[in-house]
Amino acid sequence: MKPSVRAAVAAIASAHSGNKNVSSVYSHAESSRRTITAAVNGSSVTSYDHEGGCHINGSLPSLYHYGVGAHITLNPNGSGSYNGYDYDTGSHFTVSVSGHTVQIYDHGESSHFAYSA
Repeated sequence: MKPSVRAAVAAIASAHSGNKNVSSVYSHAESSRRTITAAVNGSSVTSYDHEGGCHINGSLPSLYHYGVGAHITLNPNGSGSYNGYDYDTGSHFTVSVSGHTVQIYDHGESSHFAYSA
């Protein structure tokens, strides 16, 4: 997954899991904050990557990232656990949300990525 897509997934999963609005995420791997707003109402997702200048919208589990021009699936499994697929890179991923911490395992890169939202 591209870093911008991972950050968007982290923001959306955090918003959904915590039933809250997210205004940014901090990538521990990149040591930087990315301004991504995310709100989830039921299954409806409204998100905007301010640095990438693009929307990431849809209804869970089916989202569309307008910046990369590709679909993303984000399936909630309960208790802050998600699995998904990034159609841009053909990569599966898993997400775990606990409080303000979001962990993403990107199968395409065989790596874990941590975010704070």
